Amino acid sequence: MSKLLNIMLVRVVATVALVFAIPAAASAQEIKLASVAPEASPWGAALNQLARDWGRISNNRVRLRVYHNAIAGEESDVIRKMRIGQLQAGVLTSAGLKQLVPEVFAVSTPFLIGSDEELSHVMDRIRPDLEASFEAARFHVLAWSAAGWVHFFSKSPVRYPDDLRALRLAADPDDAEMDQAFKIMNFRPIPLPVGEVLTGLNSGLVDAFYTSPLVAAGYQWFGLAPNMLDLKVAPFLGAIVITDAAWRRLPAAIREDLRDAARSVSQQIDRDVRSLESEAIATMRRFGLSVTDATPEVLDAWERDIERFRAQMNTVFGVDMTARIERILDEYRRR
Repeated sequence: MSKLLNIMLVRVVATVALVFAIPAAASAQEIKLASVAPEASPWGAALNQLARDWGRISNNRVRLRVYHNAIAGEESDVIRKMRIGQLQAGVLTSAGLKQLVPEVFAVSTPFLIGSDEELSHVMDRIRPDLEASFEAARFHVLAWSAAGWVHFFSKSPVRYPDDLRALRLAADPDDAEMDQAFKIMNFRPIPLPVGEVLTGLNSGLVDAFYTSPLVAAGYQWFGLAPNMLDLKVAPFLGAIVITDAAWRRLPAAIREDLRDAARSVSQQIDRDVRSLESEAIATMRRFGLSVTDATPEVLDAWERDIERFRAQMNTVFGVDMTARIERILDEYRRR
């Protein structure tokens, strides 16, 4: 009888073990990724595509769950949640990336990088070192993205630096480095959260703001500041990052395939943003936006003016990295 019981017990244990083993093998590893961008945007569409790609590549062993629309909080919240394991990945702009690796913010130094081609050239050369710094901070960059360019918008036309100095410039209170840079250049930044820019323009608290054409069009701010200077102030840099712990849990055989998929959708974002920026400017023009061309004379005036403050600004954005970027640009521009 005891022998029979032992046989039955062994069979029961084996059956229970099998029952628990099957879901474990069939279940997907879930990666929770947060983004502040709207789902109905190039970023949202690309991330949804990435989720499908990861499922296909992994044969559904890796499930990417995307939280769009800042549902997981602002970038500082996303970073905090990644550090405690509530999230495994996030889409961050330079403002968030600098919290992990401060030197990355040098790329956003005002009037340092002046074109998509220069940005691409610079990133090709500094990317390996930046990614190594992220790995030292226990994060991995899956893909980089250029999310557009910052421009000045104003109530009255701005052509030269002194034109802007006469105006009160709305500045994001969470973007301390940019605020400090504008003060160094003797502009008049007024701390104003994004949600209060429209009210500030309407009340006369501010006369100008800086952002990308996509944001200016999306929030309708240009209606109260219908002048844009066609001068690229700084690039918006973004990246998809994942925690080291989550990265190491991904199946080793397909990690690089998953990273390649992220790079592919990132490249699509870059193409979409460039097209949409042009469309946004054209749309705003139809609704009253006046664009002031940055003629060679205007560009020369800004370059000579900014050069007076360059050394001080570099201390804000990081002396070593800004100096390195300057050397890379000097070599590139001499070609």
